[in-house]
Amino acid sequence: MNLVVLIPCKNLDHGKSRLAACLSPRSRRALCEFFLCRTLDVATRALAPERVRVVTSDPRVAAIAAEYRAVAIPDGDAGLNGALARGRAQALAEAGDCAGLILPIDLPLATPAALAGVADVPHAIVPDESGAGTNLLRLAPAAFRGFRFAFGAHSFAAHEANAREMGLDVRIVKDPLLMFDVDTPEQYRRWIGDGP
Repeated sequence: MNLVVLIPCKNLDHGKSRLAACLSPRSRRALCEFFLCRTLDVATRALAPERVRVVTSDPRVAAIAAEYRAVAIPDGDAGLNGALARGRAQALAEAGDCAGLILPIDLPLATPAALAGVADVPHAIVPDESGAGTNLLRLAPAAFRGFRFAFGAHSFAAHEANAREMGLDVRIVKDPLLMFDVDTPEQYRRWIGDGP
C-alpha cells in the first residue's frame, strides 16, 4: 500500500486558540505539543514512519517529527487547506502515485488499530461528533491527486460533495475513537475527565 499520511500542524504558539477561555497560552502550547507527539506515535505505529509527513512552518514541530522518523514539509505559512495542498504536492513529488490520509493532531482517543482500519479503505471520511467537521480523510491515489480540501466550518458536507462530484464511492466511518476531537472548552473538559 503506497500511502502517505499528512499531519498538518500550525505553529505551536498559535494552536487551540478556542481553548483560551480555559487554558493559558503556555498550557495551550504544551497541549498542542502533547497532541502532536501522541498523533505521531499513533501514526508511526499504525504505518511505517517513512510514510508520515508533518506539514508545518514551526521548527520545533519539524524537530519533533524527526524524533519519530517522520519528514517535515514546509507549509509556506498557508492556511490549513493551502498547507495540505503544498504537503500533497511534495508527497506526490517524492512518492509518485500515492494514496493520502489526512490526520489532524487533535484526536486524543485515536489508536493505531482505528487508524489502520481507515487506512485500509480506498476512500473514507470520518466526521466529527457533530457531523459538521471532518476528522479524517482517506483518498486513493487518483482521488488524492485532485481532491479539493475544504477543512473548516461544515467541511464534512463539503468533502462529501467533492467526493460525489469526483464519482468516488466513499465510506463514512463513524468510529467514536476517531470522531472525538478537542476544539472547544467543553470537549477539553470531557477529555480530561475521561483521560490523562
